[in-house]
Amino acid sequence: MKNKFLYSLLLLSTCLSFTLLFTACGDDDDDNNTNPVTDGCTLPTGYLKWTVDGGQLCSNASLFGDYTILMTINGISQSGVTMTLELDSVSPGTYQMTENINHLLFTDQLGMAWESTNDNPGTLVITSNNTSTNLIQGTFNITVRNPLGVSKNITNGNFKISYTE
Repeated sequence: MKNKFLYSLLLLSTCLSFTLLFTACGDDDDDNNTNPVTDGCTLPTGYLKWTVDGGQLCSNASLFGDYTILMTINGISQSGVTMTLELDSVSPGTYQMTENINHLLFTDQLGMAWESTNDNPGTLVITSNNTSTNLIQGTFNITVRNPLGVSKNITNGNFKISYTE
């Protein structure tokens, strides 16, 4: 009887330990999307995040930046969503995003392409571009359109990316 009691106590103690462990590792009240270390969106090359249709998305599967004639930033999410920025403007400042300059291409989970347009320019803000370390950082907000003429807003876009030349 004493062994059954000790066994039950040990089992209860183990269950409580696991419960505390998983509770301690769970979500807390902080907004993890504002912390690039804990939001699940930061890769070794940096991060690219945005909001579309009320949902926060990020490039958490692949992310690269390349600067040759223009800056190309491309990210892929684990759900298959892609975001490509082709930036003509890389110095700190505020710029328009259109079909012809600072172009944005977004593909959704269904493979539908959405892109920036000339008739409804978005806003790109390059907050920093360290050419010594090849690290560019900025924000963007834009309305994109698909080939069927449907529009959607991409907001709260932000990136911090190490790029190659």
